[in-house]
Amino acid sequence: MMRLRSWLLGSLAVVLLATAQPQAAPRLKITLSNQEWPPYMGKELPYDGILSRLVKEAFARSNVDVAFRYYPNNRTLQSARNGTVDGSFGWAPTPERKQDLLFTQPVLHARMVFFQRRNASFPWNDLSNLRHARVGVTVGNFYSDEFNRQVKAGHLIPDMAPDDVTNLRKLLAGRIDLFPIDMEVGQYLIARNFQPRLAQQLEPQNKSFWVAPLHVVIWRKHRQGPELVERFNRGLKALQDSGEFDRIVAETRAASLAYHKPIKAQ
Repeated sequence: MMRLRSWLLGSLAVVLLATAQPQAAPRLKITLSNQEWPPYMGKELPYDGILSRLVKEAFARSNVDVAFRYYPNNRTLQSARNGTVDGSFGWAPTPERKQDLLFTQPVLHARMVFFQRRNASFPWNDLSNLRHARVGVTVGNFYSDEFNRQVKAGHLIPDMAPDDVTNLRKLLAGRIDLFPIDMEVGQYLIARNFQPRLAQQLEPQNKSFWVAPLHVVIWRKHRQGPELVERFNRGLKALQDSGEFDRIVAETRAASLAYHKPIKAQ
């Protein structure tokens, strides 16, 4: 009888222990749109770039597998907004975007500066001071609420181009005076797309006009949208708390900077 009682108590303890343990969330698979924005994102970059790797790693810590589908810049966000893919990443929130998308916690922040031709002078304390400058912008990109206010007020006259490299070429040719872009992205694109004699003709201004939060976005109508946002936020925090976040950024940045693609003759 004592042996039976011990067996029953042992079995009951196992059952209670099992029921007390939180059930692991079922594994999910999602597809996110991606684009060419090196060194943060890019199909041929190691790990698809710094931001791409962080997004995959954070989701993986919450049992979500991520596949990327690459689009041209002006279609990347739209593919998430219309549900062609489950979501995207690398986007700052706007009221318009929030109508179609759920936003996670920011993964990184972009330091937005103006690039100009070397030795040019376009000083400003407020963006309205740049009313006589020709400012290039890339279709589909958002450059801050203040930037948009100055455009609406007529103080900034945007000159549109389909991608960042085209804008840098226009800057080099003198067709625009300033081009707003993340400091690291601008330097990377110049080094990888222009011969040194041309690259040295472009330079960033010393101060930033906006520090842009880069979020993961999920299609608002996705049936697991809120759950995916919660899982990502949880995985991102685990990545940051463990110290792995900083290690991954440093390792991937070094690998991306070591990646060389032949520069076309210009």
